[in-house]
Amino acid sequence: MTQAQSVLTGIKVIEVSTFIFGPGCGAIMSDFGADVIKVEPPGMGDPLRHAHKGPPFMPLDFPYAWQQDNRNKRSIALDLKSEEGYDVLKKLVREADALITNFPPKVLEKLKIRYEDLAPGNDRLIYAQITGYGEKGDDANTPGFDGNAYWARTGLMDIVRTADSEPTLPALAMGDHPSAMTLYAAIMTGLYQRERTGKGAKVYSSLMANGLWAGASNLSGVLAGAPPAKRMRPNAPGNALVNHYQTKDERWLSIIVLQEDKNWPKFVKAIERPDLAEDPRFEKTKDRHKHGRELAPILREVFASRDCEEWRQRLRDNSITFSAVASFEEVIDDPQALLNDMIIDVEGHNSGRGQQINSPFWVQGSAKVPARLGPELGANGAEIMDELGYEEAEITRLMEKGVIQM
Repeated sequence: MTQAQSVLTGIKVIEVSTFIFGPGCGAIMSDFGADVIKVEPPGMGDPLRHAHKGPPFMPLDFPYAWQQDNRNKRSIALDLKSEEGYDVLKKLVREADALITNFPPKVLEKLKIRYEDLAPGNDRLIYAQITGYGEKGDDANTPGFDGNAYWARTGLMDIVRTADSEPTLPALAMGDHPSAMTLYAAIMTGLYQRERTGKGAKVYSSLMANGLWAGASNLSGVLAGAPPAKRMRPNAPGNALVNHYQTKDERWLSIIVLQEDKNWPKFVKAIERPDLAEDPRFEKTKDRHKHGRELAPILREVFASRDCEEWRQRLRDNSITFSAVASFEEVIDDPQALLNDMIIDVEGHNSGRGQQINSPFWVQGSAKVPARLGPELGANGAEIMDELGYEEAEITRLMEKGVIQM
């Protein structure tokens, strides 16, 4: 199979993983040229292939969620519960550089696909295992989606809301995708260690660990004995310069003005309120924080006096850190996203604009391979079995037994 070349060309990855955390990592590796073979159960395949059909996913016939994290891969539908299917997997692993799995520890043990089961056949294997809550303790085998293990369990769901609002779910896979980046880093670190030692290793991570890392700035304060973190009250903030305000055309602006000794004069110039700089309540940083609940209503009135676009220009001209609060429908046309290759065309993708979100980093001198649509279930089974040395008659026999599906 001819593929475009990139920095990971020649690296083979076996992906025994479902949903997004693991496959998201595989997608990044495939962007840089790795040959990612996705091993799925016959019949249904990866359940994410079908998840887009019901809430909370946005309804669409095209399996956009599955395709986002499975571009460029190859698929083989393989019954790992059968002895012959297990033999096929072991042959795949013998030739692999990395294996990615999100199966719970007890399932890995039952299927005999733990690191200690597979490493004797390939001592250069980087075995990447992910869980919801870590590999030890009562929840080692507890299923965990990012809405539970990354978002709810770690304190993020509690703090990322206003003081008077209820907890809410994150955006789809909002914890899975940054966790996939962590797993990518773990695998690449393992490969680098292998370059030094000649030996493979097990690398591992969890959604909970990644959620704690995401909340580490707050949690480090808790660990150091700081008072409990307070949820924001936009109408009565502790710091009116780190807040959001609605504009005349009912858009929202997120304002973050730090280093106030330097930036407060620029801010009052941008909003054309020099009188605020002379108001004794707001003259010094400590005074502005003390009187944040008095400053916020003033700023609400100020920002409500002009449309968002006018504020964009004024704030940008005065080097104020801000962002308009964009919707998903808006951000796909953001010039910064388009000019900086954050959104890519996908060969074979004919739904809507035929595009996906790019993996979020680039390596100078190693262009990513052109993206192509992910495969149908088992679409590459015949070529993969042929590469492993199976004769056509044997492949047919295994198909008839239900060991593989094509």
